[in-house]
Amino acid sequence: MFKSKNTLLFGSVGLIVLAITVTTILDRTKQTSGGEDVRTRASATGTLNMKAIVSSVDETKGVVIVDNLQFQSEGSKSLGTWTVTPPATVNLTSLYPGATITLIVNPATFLASSKTLTATEIKMAR
Repeated sequence: MFKSKNTLLFGSVGLIVLAITVTTILDRTKQTSGGEDVRTRASATGTLNMKAIVSSVDETKGVVIVDNLQFQSEGSKSLGTWTVTPPATVNLTSLYPGATITLIVNPATFLASSKTLTATEIKMAR
């Protein structure tokens, strides 16, 4: 009688541990699978052509917050809200919330983990 109760107890604990392990593995797989495409594009040589909508301009920090950042290619999905450090040649007062801009980005500065990038060129989109 004691053997069957212990077997049932150990079997139940084993199934619970297995369920927790499988859930953890699945959660980690989901988190990294979406970011791989961004990291692959960011590691490409040359420059990245992107477009975004200005959300706000922080002149004291010298950065532009953009929404709907996406690669210039057709059918690209939005990468969300990013902080952009513009080149010194850009006049921050010419950028305003709601403006659509095109960005040329050095892939080495495209940091998906912190959602920051440094643009080598920013132009108002037509």
